[in-house]
Amino acid sequence: MSGLSSRLEGQRHSREKRRSSCREARRDSVDSRYTPPGRSLYSRSSNRRNRSSRRRDVSHDPHSSRKRRDSSRYVAFDRILSRLEVIEARLPVSVDSHVVVVDDGSVSTPLIGADRDRLLTIIHEFSDLFISGTAASTVNTGSMEIRLTSNTPISHRPYKLSIDEKNRGRDIVSDLLSKGILRESQSDYASPIILVKKKDGSDRMCVDYRALNSITVKEKFPLPLIDDHVDKLGSYKIFTSLDMATGFHQVPMRDDDSISKTAFVTPEGHYEYLKMPYGLANAPIVYQRIISKTLKTLIDAGKALTYIDDVLLLSNSVEEGLDTLKEVLHTLKTAGFSINLKKCTFLDSEIEYLGRLIGHGQVRPSLGKVDALIRSPKPTNVKEVRQFLGLAGYFRRYISGYASKTACIAKLLRKGLPFLWGAEQDTARDYIIHCLTNEPVLAIFNPRLPTELHTDASAIGLGAILLQEHAGRRKRVVGYFSKSTQGAESRYHSYELETLAVVRALQHFRHYLIGIAFKIVTDCNSLKLTEHKKDLLPRVARWWVYLQDLNFTLDYRKGVLMQHADFLSRNPPLSTANVSHIRNPSSWAKIAQTADVETQELISRLKDGQLDDTRYVIKNDLLYYKFTPTGEDPRLLCYIPKGHRLSLLRVFHDEHDHIGTDRTTDLILRHFWFPSLRQFVKKYISYCLVCLAHKKFPGLRHNRFNPGQSQISLFLLYTPMS
Repeated sequence: MSGLSSRLEGQRHSREKRRSSCREARRDSVDSRYTPPGRSLYSRSSNRRNRSSRRRDVSHDPHSSRKRRDSSRYVAFDRILSRLEVIEARLPVSVDSHVVVVDDGSVSTPLIGADRDRLLTIIHEFSDLFISGTAASTVNTGSMEIRLTSNTPISHRPYKLSIDEKNRGRDIVSDLLSKGILRESQSDYASPIILVKKKDGSDRMCVDYRALNSITVKEKFPLPLIDDHVDKLGSYKIFTSLDMATGFHQVPMRDDDSISKTAFVTPEGHYEYLKMPYGLANAPIVYQRIISKTLKTLIDAGKALTYIDDVLLLSNSVEEGLDTLKEVLHTLKTAGFSINLKKCTFLDSEIEYLGRLIGHGQVRPSLGKVDALIRSPKPTNVKEVRQFLGLAGYFRRYISGYASKTACIAKLLRKGLPFLWGAEQDTARDYIIHCLTNEPVLAIFNPRLPTELHTDASAIGLGAILLQEHAGRRKRVVGYFSKSTQGAESRYHSYELETLAVVRALQHFRHYLIGIAFKIVTDCNSLKLTEHKKDLLPRVARWWVYLQDLNFTLDYRKGVLMQHADFLSRNPPLSTANVSHIRNPSSWAKIAQTADVETQELISRLKDGQLDDTRYVIKNDLLYYKFTPTGEDPRLLCYIPKGHRLSLLRVFHDEHDHIGTDRTTDLILRHFWFPSLRQFVKKYISYCLVCLAHKKFPGLRHNRFNPGQSQISLFLLYTPMS
């Protein structure tokens, strides 16, 4: 026993010795905050020496294998602990289930150097304000009250859900219960729920409040005038955009009476909201009132603008912008708000806000408003020409010389003539599109004017135009929308397609339409019945849940009166991918060029006259390449250094539904250039696993295995030759 005790004591002593050495290594790692790539706290050579020495020491010990096994376990465990401590020491903020990790790569800003360091310091100071997921904080500057025109409780049976949907719904309810957003209910009210998919594939639980909204007294608090906001923006140079995280779930319900009216039922229970849910008719207005009250001092001082959950900070210098940001973050933290860091942009000279592109002393329409029309394909047959002229003719009063300008296009409608679309037609089409996407056709949205949303759908695509009626009953366009149908959408019934067109258009123009009464005009008469129908198709029910907080009426018009919307639905943009584009190409390229040594040397040589190359141009310390497409005028494209070309290609290929070499190259050449671009794109796509998996290889298809036919078993008997 004494021998065993001594061995155990020796093992304990060796473990303590190893632990102390690990602690010293951890202290060294934490102090340096850096471990060279490919090197751990334990080098391979030292491991080999330690293993060989241990083998020599225990070669005559009958328990040597157990010792080696135990010691290796402790070494592995200590390594894990040491690496975790090093990682934890490097994290700039504390991490829990809600707080997002703030690092240099998660902050969207063009700032560099000392300005960027100060921005990160401010964000770290208010790190608990930035979250991911559902906000757990509660706003203390306002609450939500529900007032009804009828005292008769709204009660519906739960919608049918599959077993899988029940399980997922149960998980969502449990999560909201644990965060104090829900509680179990005994209310007389009961609205059903449905599950819808978010963009990231996760589930969102939506309550069908249509019946409750129909008897809700509407709030009268005014939304800010977008026109007034736009008038203030042109005189500022630096902008910061903040997005409130799950903002509605931060606003408490006022009292038990209001709480009881939010009650909903699932197949397994009855619950009610303690905080404001999505889908209530007054939710956007209530949130606007609360955020306006919270930031009133800053709004009155001209430092901030708010539009529901979008907050825009204004300044004329980086220093002023940083001071304003710190003041706003302090105010929001005191009031109990949380912010979604991923959707924020800090101190940029150009930013998109409420459908306008703001920067450099100008306020321009956002590309998204007119992109559907600009990128529409050229007509290739008589039917498409008729659709284009239908759109142009609807606004002919705003187009100078409309008849003469469109004569060359209109003649293609004549019978017996060959269809020849040439340069003359291209010029006329470009002129029409220019007129339709600029003043006086394109107007700034005014919530006080009568507003109409005209929609149309086809198996090819969805289209919509947002219009407002100005003086003299003249209708002017606020924005265009067009989108190709995706996958199974092209096989939907016409009623479903028309409904989908309305839903997608309302989602696209949502920031204009929240808080106002407007009219939806469609050529599908059956849509009018959808609003008051109880038993909807599950797909249609999910679509309509998104629109419960909008105040609209449906109006039917014959198809012959809807040719302007008909063009957009039957001629969707050529590129239909969900674009994850680089918002400010020049800002992104400047950061990339500043960090690249070779590019800086090239810029220095061009400035000093050491390199005489007229293909390159330096403008605002940014290197451009003079690109001249065949038959077109030259244009300046941002030069991309070697280290950033792969990440650029991932954006323009992987996030554009893995389009081909030509289309990927054309997309990149809208803003960027680097040597051998097409070859680089071609090689990247040739190794893309997603593209290879979906590639159709030439040759005949293999016959299918048919188990219905009789099978023949072939046995081979091997007999060795004598």
